[in-house]
Amino acid sequence: MNIKFYKSNIFLNLLLITLLNFFSAIFCATHSLAQEYPSKPIVIVSAHATGGAADTLSRIIANRLSSSIGQPVIVENRPGASTMLAAEYVSHAPNDGYTLLMATVTTLSINPLSVPKIKYDAIKDFSPITVVASTPFFLGVNTESSFKNVSDLISYARKNPNKLNFGSSGNGTSSHLAGELFNLMSNVKMVHVPYRATSTRNTDLSSGVIQVVFGNDLMPYARSGKVRILGVTSLKKLSSYPELPTVSDSGNLSGYEASVWYGLVAPSGTPSHIIRQLNELVKTIVFESDTKQKITTSLGGEVVGNSSEQFEALIKSDMQKWGEVIRSSKVKFDD
Repeated sequence: MNIKFYKSNIFLNLLLITLLNFFSAIFCATHSLAQEYPSKPIVIVSAHATGGAADTLSRIIANRLSSSIGQPVIVENRPGASTMLAAEYVSHAPNDGYTLLMATVTTLSINPLSVPKIKYDAIKDFSPITVVASTPFFLGVNTESSFKNVSDLISYARKNPNKLNFGSSGNGTSSHLAGELFNLMSNVKMVHVPYRATSTRNTDLSSGVIQVVFGNDLMPYARSGKVRILGVTSLKKLSSYPELPTVSDSGNLSGYEASVWYGLVAPSGTPSHIIRQLNELVKTIVFESDTKQKITTSLGGEVVGNSSEQFEALIKSDMQKWGEVIRSSKVKFDD
C-alpha cells in the first residue's frame, strides 16, 4: 500500500469533516438567530418630544408590537436639531434590530438637502422597514376672508402678488415647503412668514395677522370657528375628514401633494431577515381595525404599511421633489 496516498486520504477526509462541521455550525447559528429574534426589549427612538405626533405614533406601534412579539418595546424620546439628534444616534447603534428610529420626511428627505454638515447619510446609514402613516396638511384661512375654496385663493393671489402671507413652523420645514410648492404649481406669490411656535402661528391666522397656513394642527381652530379649512394636501380625500376636498381638486392643481410621513428604519447592515420580520409585523399591526382607528384619530392621516423597497424609493423621490422646490424657490434655511 502507498503510505503517502493513505495519509493524504486521511488528511483530506479530516479536512472535509472539519469544513462540514464549520459550515453546519454557521448555518445553525444563523438559523437560531433568525428563530430567536427578538430575544430582548426593542427600543423605538422618537425624534420628537412626548406628546407630539411622532411620539404618539411610536407609542401606538410599540404597545401593539410588544404584545405581538412577547417582548417589551420601549419608546425613547431624543428630540432636537430638527430630528437630527435622534437620527445620528440610531445611525451609530448596533445593527441587530433592537434599536429603531421613527423617522419623518424631514429626517430623511429634507434635512439632507438643507444641512451642509449633517452627521448621517439618509440612504447609506439606514435600512428602511415601512412607512407607518402619512399625514397631510390642512390649508387654512381666516374665517373672515372671502376665500370659500382653493380656486378663490389662487384667483386672488394671482391678481395680488405678495399681498398674502402664509405661515409655517419655520424656514425649510415641511409646512414651509408645502407653501412654496403651492406657489410654484399655482403660479402665485405668497410671502412666507416662519414661526417658532405653531400655536402663535395659528393664533395669528385666526386673528388675521397672516392669511394662509399649511398646518396639520388646524382642526381645533376650525371647530371653534376661527379658521376655515379649504382642503387637504393629500392626493386623495381623508377617510377621517371625507367632507374636505383635496387642494389638488379644489384648486385644479393636478398632482399637488405635500405630506409628512412617519416610517420605521433600522441602522444599515441590520440582517435582511430581521427587516422582513419587522416589516411583516408592523404592516399587520397598522391595518388592524383598532390600531388603524387610533392612528387616524390621533394623527388625522392615513396608515400606509408599504414594503421596505417602496419606503426606500419614497425617501429618494421626496429628496428629488423637495430639492427641486428648494432650488426653484430659493429657500433659505436657519443656521
